[in-house]
Amino acid sequence: MRMTARRMTASLVLAMLIAAAAWAARPAPEPRTNLRIVAMRYLSFAPIFIALDEGFFEQEGLDVEFYAVSRSDAAIPPLIQGDVDVVPAAIMPSYFNVIQRGATMKVVAGKGHHAPNACPYSGIMVSRKLLESGTFSSVADARGLVVSIDRSSPSYFRLDRFLEMGGLTLDDMRIIDIPGPTRLDAFDNGALHITTVSEPWISLFRRAGHAELWMESRKLMPGFQFGHLLFGKSLLEERPEDGEKFMRAYLRAVRQLNRDGSSPRNIEILAKYTRLDEALLAEACWPTIRNDGRVQTEDLLAFQHWALEEGLISQIMPPEQVYDPRFVESANRALDATESQQP
Repeated sequence: MRMTARRMTASLVLAMLIAAAAWAARPAPEPRTNLRIVAMRYLSFAPIFIALDEGFFEQEGLDVEFYAVSRSDAAIPPLIQGDVDVVPAAIMPSYFNVIQRGATMKVVAGKGHHAPNACPYSGIMVSRKLLESGTFSSVADARGLVVSIDRSSPSYFRLDRFLEMGGLTLDDMRIIDIPGPTRLDAFDNGALHITTVSEPWISLFRRAGHAELWMESRKLMPGFQFGHLLFGKSLLEERPEDGEKFMRAYLRAVRQLNRDGSSPRNIEILAKYTRLDEALLAEACWPTIRNDGRVQTEDLLAFQHWALEEGLISQIMPPEQVYDPRFVESANRALDATESQQP
């Protein structure tokens, strides 16, 4: 009995030593990296929200923290200063101005375009009262009407193209800047006649019954890429490997979005982060984002030519000065290789 007990004790000690050695031989977990991303409760941020909730960022070793801003242009200073790493934003003159002045910032991926055959995600809305009375039947009828627009906003480009169809400019309009939520009442009481909006506001305005989508962006500017992702110095120069990790997670989410559309799971995720009700999300049109995330450089040039004419930028820069394609190229190679191995 004593011999048996000794043997059992020795076996137990040996097993413990083997287990300890195996544990010590395990590779140490890779350190996780914190990444700060500007986030707004817009549908065009869907891939960011999907990548977070599905664990794509976590699988890349990234701990994501959201940085809230109220306007897209307010996100540029913290990106330049290094307070955030990634800014998803609609195209605007400030992109080009800060790069032209020497700031380390680049467009690195697309965040949405006006696909001609897609559901209309944005456009020009007109007061239903004007439409039903026959007061407004063509773009030329917009002369003298009240339009809500901020000349520094990305929507100005879309509205300017709309007015151009009727031989008009903003100088022919009465301009006010009304925050999104109060535009519903402004349409109802006649204080507002025309505005440019994206979802979910199109669906909200339609529900309220005060305005109609009169011109869709996909018809006004077919194919135009209206949004991008921007990296600052932290990911462009200091930690490009984290930029590649972010892009892999982002494009995985884009592919899920394009594959599944407004599926129950995607709706659940967007409802969680946008705080919109699921019925509205199911009703609304969602943005169209290229699977490969590549930037349409011809649109960067087209926008700059317009912004120069408007006096919003001082010069036109070639695409290579604005766009850094290495992150989407690397991410697509990795994701395509992974998908090709799947049954």
